[in-house]
Parts: sequence; C-alpha cells; structure tokens
Amino acid sequence: MGPLIGASGRAYGPLPIDGDQGFPQAFGLVFAGQTYRFRLYVNASPALLEDKTHVLDLPFPNTGPPRVNQAGDILPVTFDLPVPEAFLMVQVELALPDGTSRVLFLRKVVTGLEYEVQDIALVFPQQRVAVRNLNGQGAFGSQVTGGIAPRWA
Repeated sequence: MGPLIGASGRAYGPLPIDGDQGFPQAFGLVFAGQTYRFRLYVNASPALLEDKTHVLDLPFPNTGPPRVNQAGDILPVTFDLPVPEAFLMVQVELALPDGTSRVLFLRKVVTGLEYEVQDIALVFPQQRVAVRNLNGQGAFGSQVTGGIAPRWA
C-alpha cells in the first residue's frame, strides 16, 4: 500500500491494521525514533453483538440488501463507521524510557479528519467493519486503514 494523502495534502505512511484480526486489536510501532502502542476497538450497541449470523435491521449498512454468495449463504454485514450504533475508538500510547507508557490519544475517530497529537499526525480514511469481526477474527470483510506522519515536516 502506498502513502495515504490526507485532506491537508500531508502524506501518511500506513499503520499495520489488519481487519481480519478483528476488533479490539493492538500493535506496536516504531516511528521517528519513538515507540508507540496502538489500540483500536469498536464501541458498539449491544444489538450488534447479539447474533452475528443474521442480517441486523440497523441503518446504514454499506451493503444495502443482504449479499449472498453463489451457494446462497448470506455474507457478513459490514458497516462504514461511524454509524449511530457503532464507532471506531483509537488509543495511542508513547513508550517512555523508564519502561512505562503515557496515553497520548484516546478518541472516537471519523473518516476525513486528520488528528494531531504531540509529534505525530494520524488519519483513518476507511473504517469498514464486519459485524462478525466485533470480538471475532476471520476474513469477514473488515477493512480499516490508518496512517501516521510527522506532525511538523
């Protein structure tokens, strides 16, 4: 994947987010000589977690009517976040020299916005999450992309 370009024109390097790992997920990243720990999770209505095997009657599914494969199986429902019932939360911690860490960033993220915190800038332009990837792993169609860049160039 090439660089992501934010609305400001800033080029972002990709974050190693893997939708198939499901949400929540966490990973470490060394960037510009600093070690960061990222944690991503979906804050979701309990209705999304009740039964992950049927199509839920919720607004804004990106798929419209249920999609089916050639065998007639209903494919997992995915949503482009945020929706009224769910949104993506991102936490970023900075590892400190004494072995502790400090939370730099903890917030709901929205597509199209760029976030600046201390020496880094973040962007999350795609937030498609499959219901079955909420507290579950597998190739169900989740595609979340994020980028990181120096705050000052």
